[in-house]
Amino acid sequence: MDIRFFRGAALATLLSAFSALAQQPVVLGEPSKAPKAVAAAQLRLPDAPAARVVLPELGEGEIAQVREANRRVPQMAGGNTPRRLAIGVVRGHEVAAPSGAQLQWRGVEGGSVAHVAVTSPEAEALRLSIDLTGVPGGVEISVRGSAELARVEGPVRVGDIRDRTGPWWTPITEGSTQTVEFFVPEAQDPRKLGLRVLSASHLLTTPSSGFRKRLQDIGDAGSCNVDVPCSALQSNGAFQSVAESVSQLVFNDGAITALCTGTLLNDNDSSSQIPWLYSANHCFENSNPPYKTPAQMQVVANTLTTLWGFEAAACVNGHGTSSPRANWTQVSGGATYLYSDDQNDALFLRLNNSPPSYAFYSGWDANTVGAGASVITVHHPEGDLKKVSQGSVRGFETLSDVGRGGGSFIEVLWQSGTTEPGSSGAGLWTSTATPSGAQYLFRGGLWGGTALCSNPTGTDNFSRFDVAYPHISQYLGTASGTTAPGPTDDFTALWWGGASEDGWGLNLVQHPSKVMFGVWYTYDGQGKRTWYTFSSGSWTADNTYTATLQVVNGPSQNGSFDPQQVRRSDVGTATLTFSSHSTGTFAWSVNGASGTKNITRFAF
Repeated sequence: MDIRFFRGAALATLLSAFSALAQQPVVLGEPSKAPKAVAAAQLRLPDAPAARVVLPELGEGEIAQVREANRRVPQMAGGNTPRRLAIGVVRGHEVAAPSGAQLQWRGVEGGSVAHVAVTSPEAEALRLSIDLTGVPGGVEISVRGSAELARVEGPVRVGDIRDRTGPWWTPITEGSTQTVEFFVPEAQDPRKLGLRVLSASHLLTTPSSGFRKRLQDIGDAGSCNVDVPCSALQSNGAFQSVAESVSQLVFNDGAITALCTGTLLNDNDSSSQIPWLYSANHCFENSNPPYKTPAQMQVVANTLTTLWGFEAAACVNGHGTSSPRANWTQVSGGATYLYSDDQNDALFLRLNNSPPSYAFYSGWDANTVGAGASVITVHHPEGDLKKVSQGSVRGFETLSDVGRGGGSFIEVLWQSGTTEPGSSGAGLWTSTATPSGAQYLFRGGLWGGTALCSNPTGTDNFSRFDVAYPHISQYLGTASGTTAPGPTDDFTALWWGGASEDGWGLNLVQHPSKVMFGVWYTYDGQGKRTWYTFSSGSWTADNTYTATLQVVNGPSQNGSFDPQQVRRSDVGTATLTFSSHSTGTFAWSVNGASGTKNITRFAF
């Protein structure tokens, strides 16, 4: 192979066509297709007696765990701070709940009902973990809190719970006591029901207060934050939509119950809606060694409950009300862990249950965001009701102290609002014109930074969706989340037909997204050297890539360059089929002529 032939003549072609490789997918958002909620849930027997379990009072050591969790947030290079918020403790001893045989079962239409009430003294809100091993799928569970008797969460059918290999966590209810109602269909004997309430999450604050202060280090969001209904963007339909893609995340990680923010993302399959959720890796406390295994990340994901529409009910005199809007919704049931990256702080999950009907599946742009771009973030600072911040991209910053170090982050300076603990994982959006009108497109998730109301010139750092996308494209880029065809190998190399066919060959560059860029340098029918390129295509099988061949013509290199004279023309197709890491075949069709060659990697 005459490498000088390729380097000297094809370099300009490679550079002029390479820009097409950088064009990554853009998917627009869409509103939820879920049916509107039915009437509010109710207990079947609201006044039935309950078997009662009272835990010991919360010890000072347990409260200190929460304070320490918020105090020990590491100060990174330049004072940057990741921003999840601890709001409670998991009381890690088994709760002595009665068995099915010990409960008072009462007959109702279609079956029997019994109640268990667990109290953690002075809890502002409560969650319980229940062992469902051996519990029949037809059993239904509803819960109610002692401080909000009119609000019932459920019923949840045991058979609809995706993962019953570990404890199932109930939704959050307010008050120091949570009452659990078990309904057993009449075909089953309720006295044989195996029941074990394993532990309790004792929260030091409540949703109805907007998770306002109940303990030092858990407090109201700073005064410079802007409530969603008070934002100047509130009249913008695109903003109203994307704000509904944001949820507050509540989960248990070891002995701590914590808060973060997440974003519901759309995929490119318009026939279905799968609740993909993007947040921050550090939310699951996975930024420092020993790093969690996927199984350990799944344990945390199993405890996840999400709050939707959790924003101020109205804007009054420029400030949001202190109580959330009436139709805010909690969706419990956990999530399936799919991907995380400690260096770039990305976390990607699939919710086990669908968000409410008013939720919005945010669109996204997998291309690199430009410096100077106007951006917004929508988030829950200090766990407070939903806020919006507006700013611009300053550029990119490499943070050596995140995870294993060296991750590239989007650096943002705010002109309005800020972020605080609890904002972690919040989305970053740019506004983009589309044929159907402007939309906000997702570009990354909040790690942290130096921005605060008291430090308005501080900046925040967001993970880069363009970096994360190649690792999650199999979910967002294909129908119904199935795995797209594509290689597990990297075929980037010079390829040729061997020493007996020196003088022609292929240069292949495989992008992490699996898109292939190629230059084929060869000779036309008159023996004149020529170059064909392809800059987009698709994997039709795990080892077969098909693309459109083009020729590029432009102005002479002598004199000034006029980009308006550059022309790309489609001339045929190319198909690459790899039989191994270093062998394959190359088939082509150009202007009616076709052929096939065996190819191997060129070693040099």
